[in-house]
Amino acid sequence: MPHQEGETQFIKNPEKATEDALRQKILDSLEQTDPRERVDEEIIKKLLLLERNSKFNEDSRKIARGMDNVFSFLEKHHAPRYPQLVFSEKQKSEGRQAAILHDVGKSGPANATKEESETTVRLFAQEQIRDPNLSVQEAVDGSFSENERSKIFDCLKSLDISPSMTIRQLWDCHAQWTRDILEKYPSGLSERVRIIAGSHHIDRGINPYFLTESEIPLQSNIIGTIEEYIDAIEERVLMAVDQYEALVRRKESTHEIAITLVRQNLAKFKQKDLTRLICDVIDELGREKTLFL
Repeated sequence: MPHQEGETQFIKNPEKATEDALRQKILDSLEQTDPRERVDEEIIKKLLLLERNSKFNEDSRKIARGMDNVFSFLEKHHAPRYPQLVFSEKQKSEGRQAAILHDVGKSGPANATKEESETTVRLFAQEQIRDPNLSVQEAVDGSFSENERSKIFDCLKSLDISPSMTIRQLWDCHAQWTRDILEKYPSGLSERVRIIAGSHHIDRGINPYFLTESEIPLQSNIIGTIEEYIDAIEERVLMAVDQYEALVRRKESTHEIAITLVRQNLAKFKQKDLTRLICDVIDELGREKTLFL
């Protein structure tokens, strides 16, 4: 008998249905619809772990939308002056993919066991940990029950994470871990996606791909190839939007404080015209509350 409107449909395996829905959500975010070109199943598993146990994937989807909005604003308002700011659909898609993947390292190192990955995600997901100078020992002691701590410290020890290191040092590991995961399981991902995703904290000196920065100003067209130049822009936009989103959501900063800190963090880059332009766009869209729409 066909299902009638208003009737409740019986789902034989609701847990599997939920898992399938989460998996499809991740594949849709990565814009990968062809099974022959999908990312490696190991990366999907890590993203599923983040999806179930943290807000990191949702943050990444917001950042992907933010990057799209920044690119659109740059094209609309600045392309006449800077022709390099006209982005192809492929470049935009790769930027969005990099945004979705940039925090996959918060699931731990590439060779982490399932238990180690689950422990790492749980620790990274403790949003009440605000002081970056806390030791890992102090952070764990203040966030988990006495029964849980021994198991957590055992997992961290197997990952060479010392209880005496600061929580900031632990947090900073995730960019290198993102790089290692994407390089271990590169199927379905272009080199540009992997480099952009793994380099999103290069402003902090975390440079897992050992990239060098060009000193040539934005307005110059002679920067190797246009593709390499666009890579630099995408990396910078991802860094800026990622920092802004974290400050506004997780630290509940005002727009004014957040954009000031982003400008300070990115001021070290030599391509100052490029950095200033990106921050100006984020400033305007952030004030209008349209950055992540």
